[in-house]
Amino acid sequence: MIDCHTHWGRAWTERDGLDPRRWLEPLTAHGVQRAMVMPEEGLLDAGRIGRDNDRVAAVCARSDGRMIPCCTVNLWMREEAARETRRCLGDLGMRGIKFHPWLQGGSVSSPLMDEVCELAAEYGVPVLFHDGTPPFCLPSQMALLARRHPGVQIVLGHSGLFEHWREAIAALKGTPNLWGCLCGPHVAAMREIVRQCDLSRLLWGTDHGYGLADVYQYRFPLMDTLRLSDAARQAIFDDNPARLLRGPASASKIR
Repeated sequence: MIDCHTHWGRAWTERDGLDPRRWLEPLTAHGVQRAMVMPEEGLLDAGRIGRDNDRVAAVCARSDGRMIPCCTVNLWMREEAARETRRCLGDLGMRGIKFHPWLQGGSVSSPLMDEVCELAAEYGVPVLFHDGTPPFCLPSQMALLARRHPGVQIVLGHSGLFEHWREAIAALKGTPNLWGCLCGPHVAAMREIVRQCDLSRLLWGTDHGYGLADVYQYRFPLMDTLRLSDAARQAIFDDNPARLLRGPASASKIR
């Protein structure tokens, strides 16, 4: 299993420094092999982006390959963002780019976002977004970005959350390079997402790492209520994230 939405948060740095062992304990306990790990402090403070990217890269490097590092960049500084993107994806070998436009105060439709997507295509990595929080984080906004950049895999990090999951369904159904992560919608919404959307572009995540609690104890029972087929579970928990991390590929629908 691959958790597609986690963070290395401030609480872990303050307690453990750059040691990932206790961060990995709940993954091991619940049978999760790997996780995509995104910054936290860099999403909250643009002045800490470079340092936080370095921290995420360093922690993941100590995880024996279980933690897959993702970076973020400054939505307001185009040249700085381009340099940091190349540094993270090229020099540090990070495997994805994460944005939280609501926290970072930038628009998905900005020219800078187009430039970052071009770099993501060049390095073959996905771009992941917090979504479900207006005005900057609506699924339809990410869908428009994905349509402008058909060679980039764009991920809805929350598939619309509680209020915008119907919009996420419409966006996913109409955009072949848009993916949805089941991390945040309520159970009824997740049932509809699974029923209506292409299962080959659905992922699973927990938001593990924002705090010290074991969120897997909450997330796994939610997924169990969906009563997924064995093929669907295999796709969402394993095959789809592995394919996403390998780069663009055609996919058939799974039911």
